[in-house]
Amino acid sequence: MFQKSNHNTRQSVAPSHSSDSPASSGGNPAPAHGLSRIGGKTTLQGDISGDEDLLIEGRILGDVLFRKHGVTVGAEGVVEGRMVARELTVKGRVDGTLIAAEKITLKAGAVVNGQLHSPGLVLEEGAAFHGNIDMEPEQEELRNAFETGAARVDSTVPASARLGAEPSQVAEADTFPADDRSAPVSGS
Repeated sequence: MFQKSNHNTRQSVAPSHSSDSPASSGGNPAPAHGLSRIGGKTTLQGDISGDEDLLIEGRILGDVLFRKHGVTVGAEGVVEGRMVARELTVKGRVDGTLIAAEKITLKAGAVVNGQLHSPGLVLEEGAAFHGNIDMEPEQEELRNAFETGAARVDSTVPASARLGAEPSQVAEADTFPADDRSAPVSGS
């Protein structure tokens, strides 16, 4: 009487925890608060904030403010702006200031231009970094970003205008030949 349909039926799938997940960066179990994801074919222009971990596989032109959570920029991810998080992991490209309460990790293949502010830093072989690092735990930048919330941005100024607001010492100090340190080194 009833015939079996050839149409695919929708099935529940338990969420997987990929190696790009901020929660899996240290081998810790997945957080109970969830994970937001910006897909590889998505470009977001403007500031973003949230109360869960974030995986960026697409492109963000603006500030990323996840003060109590981890943020990972995937291998194909790009961020142009300020990033503030409990922990930051970069596998892709970031142009801007990174501020982490606990640790910043630049994985092999990462390309970062800007400033790093965090008491902990992991720089893997094959990562490229151009800029300044401040690892002082009591620095004003960390205090402002996490204790007082002063890292909140002025929403009346467009993100595109803020991106170039601070002069980059990287752009001014062109001391490396173009082929010397501008790309990650691959092992042979």
